Amino acid sequence: MVVKSNLLITNSMHLPTTNLNEDNIIEYLIDETYFPILLQTKFENEKNHRMIYEGFSDLDMIYYFVHQRKDIQKSKQRKDSTKMEYIRELMQFFRYLMKSEEFLRQDVESYIETSFFKNLKQRHIDSYQQWLSTYKYGPNNQQYRVTTLSRKLVILKSFFKFLFDSHYVQVPLYTRILNAKITKDDLPNRDLEESEVKALLNFYNRNILKTTIIKLLATTGMRIRELAEANWGKVTKDSNGYWLEIVGKGNKKREVKLLNHVFVDLCKLRSRRGLSNVISKTDSSPFFPNKLNQHYSFKYLSKYVIEMIKDSGLPFVKEHNRSSNISPHFFRHHYACRSIEKGASIYQVSRSLGHESIQTTELYLAKMMNRTQNASNVWDDENY
Repeated sequence: MVVKSNLLITNSMHLPTTNLNEDNIIEYLIDETYFPILLQTKFENEKNHRMIYEGFSDLDMIYYFVHQRKDIQKSKQRKDSTKMEYIRELMQFFRYLMKSEEFLRQDVESYIETSFFKNLKQRHIDSYQQWLSTYKYGPNNQQYRVTTLSRKLVILKSFFKFLFDSHYVQVPLYTRILNAKITKDDLPNRDLEESEVKALLNFYNRNILKTTIIKLLATTGMRIRELAEANWGKVTKDSNGYWLEIVGKGNKKREVKLLNHVFVDLCKLRSRRGLSNVISKTDSSPFFPNKLNQHYSFKYLSKYVIEMIKDSGLPFVKEHNRSSNISPHFFRHHYACRSIEKGASIYQVSRSLGHESIQTTELYLAKMMNRTQNASNVWDDENY
C-alpha cells in the first residue's frame, strides 16, 4: 500500500521519494549510500552559519540517527541487524504519527507542515506510550511483553534525546519516555537442566555436528550469533587451555574458554570439512563451518538448533511448561546456572556472558538463587 502522507512522499530532501511504500522505505533507510549526502549537508550548513540540521526531514533524522558513527573504528559501528531493529521501532512510531496526522493538526497551534516531530508535545508522547502498552498484534491478539516494551522505549528515548541535543526539536521529549523495568517474573522460563542437556547429547550421540553445537553452547555461554560469526584465527592456547575471542553485542570483544573435549570434537568436525586445525592468527576460516566451509547464517543456525531439539521428541521437550520453543538462548541460562553451581561468582559469570550490567546476570539466575537461598535448605530430610 502506498503511504499517502505528504511528509513521506515529498519531505525528504536526501532520500529517494518516488512511489515510496512501507516496504521500500525500510530498504532505503537501511542503505548507507545516502549517508555521505547527509554529512555533506551538515558541513554546508555549518559553513554557512545555518542550523546544523537545517533542511533535514523527519526521515532524514531517523536515517542519520541510525547510521551515525559512534566510533572512529569501523569495526565498532552498529551492525546491520542493530540498525534494522532501530529502523523498525522508529518507523512504528512514525506510522503511528501518520495515522494521527489529522488529530495532530487540530491539537497543535501553529502546526509545522514539514515535520511530525517538531509538532510533538509531552502529551503526545504520553499517548503513544499508552497506545504501545495496550496494542495487540498477531493471530493470538497478544500484547507486547515487558521485555519488548523496554527495548522499544529505550530506542525511542535515545532517538528523542538525539533530536533534542541536535536542536531539531525544542522540547526535551525524551524525559517523558517511561522505563519498562524488567523483573525476574517478566522473563519467560528458560530453565535447561544438566540432565536435559545430557539427554540431548545422548540422543544425538552419533551426530557430531549436533553434539558439537550443543556442547559449544552449553559450555561457553556464547550467543548463537557469536558462534556463527566466530573465526578460527581467533583461537589461542595457553597453560589453561584453549580460548576463542568473539565479538558480542555492541561490538565488544571477549574470550570464551573451550573445554578440551569440546575442542577435540570441533576439530573432528573441521577435519571432516577438510579444514586445518592448526592454530594460526592468519587463518580466516569460520570457527564453526557449514558444508561449504563458510559461516552459517546465525538465523539459520538458530532455527536449526530449535528444530533439532523439537525433533528429538524427548519428554522434557514435549512436556515442558515453557511459553516458547527451546532456543539457543536457553543454553546461556544453563551455562550461567551451572557455573554458579560449580563455584563461580556472579561477577565471573557476568563477564563470561558479556553482560554490560550484573543486574542482567541476576535475572538469569533469579530462580536458582531463590532456591539455593531458601531457608528450607537448612532442614534435614527427615519425617516428623
